[in-house]
Amino acid sequence: MSRSPLNEAIHEARCDLQTCAEKDKPAARQKLYEVLEQAACRARTPARPEEVLDALHDDYREFRRMKHRQEWAKLKWRVQ
Repeated sequence: MSRSPLNEAIHEARCDLQTCAEKDKPAARQKLYEVLEQAACRARTPARPEEVLDALHDDYREFRRMKHRQEWAKLKWRVQ
């Protein structure tokens, strides 16, 4: 699936926040909100970071599915 580089950056930052170690969460959260602020500034109408996350929710779920499939494929090749 083709995504804008900014949407891809948001998804990567969100994924990093959800999967990082507890000690790394503050830095990951800051990175996510910095990218969300960039997206909010580029929006045609002003948007809060939470609104950007909400608007991208379904696309993020597809992004995570794709990442899981890629990880499974790597594991499959390691096992064989």
